Amino acid sequence: MPAPTTLRLHWIMTVQYGPETSTLSNTAEVDATVSRTQVYRDLRAHVADQIGTRSFVVLYFALEPDQL
Repeated sequence: MPAPTTLRLHWIMTVQYGPETSTLSNTAEVDATVSRTQVYRDLRAHVADQIGTRSFVVLYFALEPDQL
């Protein structure tokens, strides 16, 4: 059986920007060969787009396979 070419991951990121704090979560389909560091960078860029600023601190980050 061939190895999967993509992985479905569930992520949660809590960020603080100014006086605001937001927690975002979703799933991401990523290439099975990509590093955890690259996934984090991509998700951080996604969160920046969602909250409208690139100036924030990550308070919490979780990344796990999306399965029980």
